Amino acid sequence: MLITPDTSTLSYKRQLAKRFDRASRSYDTYADFQKIVLDRLLAMLPLCQADVVLDLGTGTGQALETLSAQLSPSCNIALDLAPQMLAVASERYSTLPNTYYLCADAERLPIRDESCDLVFSSMAIQWCLSPLGLFKELYRATRPSGYVVFSTLSQGSMPEISKAWRGLDDKEHVHQYMALDALLDCVKVSGLNLLSSRLSDVPMWFDSPENAIYSLKKVGASLIAADGNQSISPSKWKAFLHEYEKQRDENGIPLSYQVSFVVAQRPISIQE
Repeated sequence: MLITPDTSTLSYKRQLAKRFDRASRSYDTYADFQKIVLDRLLAMLPLCQADVVLDLGTGTGQALETLSAQLSPSCNIALDLAPQMLAVASERYSTLPNTYYLCADAERLPIRDESCDLVFSSMAIQWCLSPLGLFKELYRATRPSGYVVFSTLSQGSMPEISKAWRGLDDKEHVHQYMALDALLDCVKVSGLNLLSSRLSDVPMWFDSPENAIYSLKKVGASLIAADGNQSISPSKWKAFLHEYEKQRDENGIPLSYQVSFVVAQRPISIQE
């Protein structure tokens, strides 16, 4: 039986793709935080050669050159939900050998069973709707003894934004991310063996509240509006910026993240 996504899921994925499409040309200019996380994740690669590599949520392709140089894959698959992100990546790395660009949903991979030696994903899986379903899909696509290596935002990210909104309204203005323990439970239930994990605080500073918010908006990670799809009024936005300014310290305006770094492996045989 063919199971198709429901209307709400399709709508979410379309809006997500459009948001990252809009950010495709500004992403690299504002992605300082994402680059820090990516460098740390690349340093955790548990292998030095891989035949088939899947860069899940490749974005503008920041990981592709390093993955290609370090692992020498015969097939390097750059996958993203946003076609304009892929267009930027394919334009930038047009001469990178054995690299193929695929516009697809991470939760419904158009990839054969047991085909990837490595699934690598930096700062992408937090946008998936079903973490357990995602890891089951990654298990399916990974070869026995292959690896799944990823980073993702976790519970407690961007508390400064929540604090600035507190007292102005009772709405959520940042995405609610999974706690590390819950995330790791999904990894284990999927059948993957957990090799290592750590939760890191990654603080960033900006010269103004506006630039702190731009660092989100310009990479596609927009805030949640106060009332669903309705925009925040200018007066409330001004009040928010005023409250956020109160958190300035000697380094500037803070914006901090909790980031999970995980290395998992598909076992050679099914463990009961």
